[in-house]
Amino acid sequence: MGYWVYIYLTIAVEEHLLFRWHKGFEWDDWADKSKLPVGIAALTAFLIGWVGSIVSMDQIYFVGPIAQMIGSDSSDLGIWVGSSWAMLVFPPLRWLELKKFDR
Repeated sequence: MGYWVYIYLTIAVEEHLLFRWHKGFEWDDWADKSKLPVGIAALTAFLIGWVGSIVSMDQIYFVGPIAQMIGSDSSDLGIWVGSSWAMLVFPPLRWLELKKFDR
């Protein structure tokens, strides 16, 4: 259940630190849909991170293929793999989204 929280947090922190740190937040823009990000980059990064979590999770009900490669005493790597995959793909996707939609 907690995998998605770390992926979401990773994307939100990257958005803040990499793309908004010098601009700040214009709180009135939240009421204008045309000034908000489209969200394609965030959704894509989230889904890629989610897949990373699934293939590396080690739970009683499911053991992913990456977790199986580690061995029978493997640890649950879902949070770390999912977050790192999202962390790696979000910045270039967000940059492309900014170039395409300019918001």
